[in-house]
Amino acid sequence: MRVAGTLVTVLFVVSACIPKAGDIFGRNDNDDESSEGGEGGQGASQGSNGSTETGQHPPTTGPGPQGGSNQGTGGEPGQGAAGQGGSPQGPAGPGAGGGGVGGGNGNGCYYEPFTNANISNVENSYVGSQWLQKMLATLDARYPNGHYLMDQMKTDPWLTGTFPSYFELGSWEGMIDAIDTACHEETHGYDYDQALSLPNKHLYYMGSDNQVQVPKLGFFPRNAILSLVQQGGSVTTNYDNTYLTGTQGSYDFISMGDELTAYINGLACVTTVQDHVTSTVSYRDGAASHLYYLQLYMRVARTEHASLYNQWKADPDWQHFVRYSWARGHFWTAQAAGNPQLGINDAAIWARINQQQNLDEIELFTGDSPDEVACNP
Repeated sequence: MRVAGTLVTVLFVVSACIPKAGDIFGRNDNDDESSEGGEGGQGASQGSNGSTETGQHPPTTGPGPQGGSNQGTGGEPGQGAAGQGGSPQGPAGPGAGGGGVGGGNGNGCYYEPFTNANISNVENSYVGSQWLQKMLATLDARYPNGHYLMDQMKTDPWLTGTFPSYFELGSWEGMIDAIDTACHEETHGYDYDQALSLPNKHLYYMGSDNQVQVPKLGFFPRNAILSLVQQGGSVTTNYDNTYLTGTQGSYDFISMGDELTAYINGLACVTTVQDHVTSTVSYRDGAASHLYYLQLYMRVARTEHASLYNQWKADPDWQHFVRYSWARGHFWTAQAAGNPQLGINDAAIWARINQQQNLDEIELFTGDSPDEVACNP
């Protein structure tokens, strides 16, 4: 999360199934959020617009979405059955058929390149003073899209200055623990930096060759979905307080969309090194929460802001964003599904995503079934 003048990320780690820590990552930018059109611009350290965006990882332990192992070996990177069902909880949802790191992509559905390359040489030569160089080398070996992002942002003064003080980067394990947050926050930095040269548009980084530019529409504040989130008892409580209340709650879908993108990118980065993860953290939860928020925001737009909804739905670039966010969320959840260390309460969140009235929002917006969008965005 980046606040106008501050970046805040709340990270919850689970040790012995008990919340271990909640860390606040502070970052100061001297930027004016108003130039991003009222919703709050997301500022990178190179003088971009400040905003309120959060990478938050809530605590608890849970089985996460059901799926195949994430430790497949050999073959092209791919997924189990990502996109075959509405969500990882369905009988044919993401992860239902194995795959994972180094696993095969035999079903023809959406996937992103990643590998199970041996990175023991990077680990064995690790020294804390070279943490960023080693993070880049790790991502270069495992996840090209993550490497491109971090390579583009490697001179960010916040990344090289403030960020190291919040992680134990003196160890290999500490660097691995930090990789999700680094990719998450630098997604915000990259997106908002690029948007500075795009009048009345925003950019979302979904990969080096998948950077969508969308028009800024008259979106309403994201706190409008809070009452829907709370119906039946919220399953996203930690996220709700951060994103849907107070100042942040007043920001609109530009910011919400950037948070969704950042959570998916962070999940992707850590999932590709999951064989080196040593702590249980809510990596899957953030992406799931924001896919759920997406569904609810669509419902409010459709039922209370018909003109906006029709404009949003008719725009091909926004269609691209929604379809690829849905597919990427499913794909990376599938890759992380077999590892209990990569999620906490995500199973409960996916149960909400999978409710028919929520799945209907994806079909009403895209014109295709959720299964089809997850497989063929």
